Amino acid sequence: MYNVRVLLLCVVLGTVLTHTIHAGVLAKAKVKPATGVPTFATDVAPIIWKNCVGCHRDGEIAPFTLSSYSDVSANAESVKHAVTSGYMPPWKPAAGYGDFSDKRGLTSQEINTIVEWVEGGAPEGDASKTPPLPQFNSGSQLGTPDLVLKMSDVWHQAGDGKDIYRNFVLPSGLLENKTVSAIEFRPGNKKVVHHALMFVDTSGAARKEDAKDQLYGYPGFGGPGVDVVTNLLGWVPGATARFFPKGIGITLQKGCDIILQLHYAPTTTPEDDQSSINIFFAKEPADREITQTSIGPLNMVNGPLVIPADSVKTFVGMFKPAIIRADVSVLAVAPHMHLLGKNCRAYAVTPKGDTIKLIKINDWDFHWQGYYMMKNLVKIPKSSSIYYEATYDNTTNNPENPNNPPKTVRWGESTLDEMFLNYFLFVPYRTGDENISLETPLPTGIENDIVVSNNESTIAIYPQPALGDATLYFRTETDADARITISNTLGKTVSTNTIHTQSGNNAFTLPTQFLANGMYIVRVDTGNTPPQTIRFIKE
Repeated sequence: MYNVRVLLLCVVLGTVLTHTIHAGVLAKAKVKPATGVPTFATDVAPIIWKNCVGCHRDGEIAPFTLSSYSDVSANAESVKHAVTSGYMPPWKPAAGYGDFSDKRGLTSQEINTIVEWVEGGAPEGDASKTPPLPQFNSGSQLGTPDLVLKMSDVWHQAGDGKDIYRNFVLPSGLLENKTVSAIEFRPGNKKVVHHALMFVDTSGAARKEDAKDQLYGYPGFGGPGVDVVTNLLGWVPGATARFFPKGIGITLQKGCDIILQLHYAPTTTPEDDQSSINIFFAKEPADREITQTSIGPLNMVNGPLVIPADSVKTFVGMFKPAIIRADVSVLAVAPHMHLLGKNCRAYAVTPKGDTIKLIKINDWDFHWQGYYMMKNLVKIPKSSSIYYEATYDNTTNNPENPNNPPKTVRWGESTLDEMFLNYFLFVPYRTGDENISLETPLPTGIENDIVVSNNESTIAIYPQPALGDATLYFRTETDADARITISNTLGKTVSTNTIHTQSGNNAFTLPTQFLANGMYIVRVDTGNTPPQTIRFIKE
């Protein structure tokens, strides 16, 4: 049987080309801004804090920091180029063609603000009005895991400027089958861990591959090099781990191994890494098991996958109506190509002729592939057709073409080969699935991997900064009445509400419309646990 291996989640963060800053921009930076010119303190910093510093800060994988006015002003032209070109923040799906969880990107207003600021001389403004940097989580996003699998040895990354793909076998030690409600990768060294993929092996084949290699782990690109039961969700810098909705999960078989494939980014200095995986089990077996399938070479209507030199060629694959034997709900999609990829899209056509848009990427980038979780479950009716179309550019017009002059390229796992794949995660459909959100609340209160509280409490506010109403997330251990108080930075109470909470995760919409712009402190008192506090900014 054909063995399909896939790179579900590739590099999300590339190196931004640093542009030379014109002396005039820096010379004007401290000058009082002209009327109407945005300032860093009040206009630009909130955008950078929210969208950039998660990766552009000390110890992270980005090539420079953006954690202060001096950092941002020194890279002003680079920032302007990155946001106007759409290169940053990294997000490839086209707008209006599928709705996804945790999507990145700036609004046109935010982009215009940055452009006007740079072109207006990059003024700092009143430094006292600069919002504080967000604090970043150093532990689990999801709380205390049920199982932690850590690399048994340290991987020593040579500082030779080369990309390394390495598979590490992590025995689960499970004595019985378990239902996974969430899986969370924790990088050991964020300066060098570029992305992670995770696979489930029940055959022991990965252990044999590991034993053949004198070094810890064994090499591999895109797939684990062995037949696997399933692929688990991957990780990229800034990714948000979330629980599956209640009743939905993935089964880990007893005695299975988790294959952790890590991509280590090029570095000029030696680095060590010992990453780990946090696994959270459901209290009860899921009544709907997540199933994975893919449109690949065997589903092509115009295959095989052969891309002649000096050609641009589109391939189409499909699931025929007979394959979709019952209504299903799609959780996620993951298109995959290599360096010749140009664009792709996936969609379904219902028996009534309606089109359901799943994903479209207009400017494929091998370095920014993604595993994209839907914002809500998406129903695909019984007897629908599902299509995947992908275009490849094997000409000299493709700057990523690995061959010069171009050569005929066929299917294969090497970077120099090509792939035609789109993966789908789905469950059997149930009435009301369209209303089930996959952006499940985080019990530790981390949104986009950012914590704004001063401790690792189970409380968060999203979005930050709050432009309108914001949602307060917090956790209680028992059913109780909670008193929610909003105070200003002088300690004056501006709002008080009392609500009844249930044991576990709770959410409350903060009434912020009447608040003036600035910083506030929210306190949650339940009487049976220590008070929880968190800061937020109203804009």
